[in-house]
Amino acid sequence: MPGIKPFETVTVDTDRVACAGDGSGSVGGHPKVYLNLGPLGRVECPYCSRLFIKRGEPAEYPPNQTSKTA
Repeated sequence: MPGIKPFETVTVDTDRVACAGDGSGSVGGHPKVYLNLGPLGRVECPYCSRLFIKRGEPAEYPPNQTSKTA
């Protein structure tokens, strides 16, 4: 489908993250949520599907995902 962005993967150094979609809280974003990475060191945002992975944890990126360091 045209116009759909690939999911984003963000590498972090903490066990908890905050996600607000596009980060600005404006149109296109979502309410800010706080997520725990848990024992696997990863969590997916239930709103935007952004994947957060703790640095040093194994990361497998599907071909349509990008990697971003926070």
